[in-house]
Amino acid sequence: MDENKYRETYRSVNPLQCPFEKTLNSRRCQCSKMERIHLADRECVGCSEKQAWQNCRDFIALLRKNAKFALKLPEADGTPLPHGKEIKVQNGSVLGLQKLFQPDDKGKPDIHGLLKQALAEYQSFEKLPLDQLMQSIVNFKARETRKDKKK
Repeated sequence: MDENKYRETYRSVNPLQCPFEKTLNSRRCQCSKMERIHLADRECVGCSEKQAWQNCRDFIALLRKNAKFALKLPEADGTPLPHGKEIKVQNGSVLGLQKLFQPDDKGKPDIHGLLKQALAEYQSFEKLPLDQLMQSIVNFKARETRKDKKK
């Protein structure tokens, strides 16, 4: 499939693309508002509620901006984060929220539930203890790659 045609089709079938798509596709977290969409041989994640989607966009934008220094990246220049750094921001921030609001819960965190709880307690994402979230982002370790067992 032509990649440009794929992107165009993707945007038309998934107008509310989940800002946490990478972490949801890695199956490390879950979201009560997500909608899985299969397009060609790929899996996409969208949102079922516009306000929830906007909350996620606002939260992840704040973290990307603040994580640049912590991840030793140049100041915000409008370019997307490299894939590995984006994985750290998405997964680390959700796990940081889980540690902050549900420290005894070892299950998969629900992104929508955590953001809803954050807004209820702090009234805005800017008032969250970002230093604690930055620690979770920096300390997040991605899964190790599978080793070739035929050696």
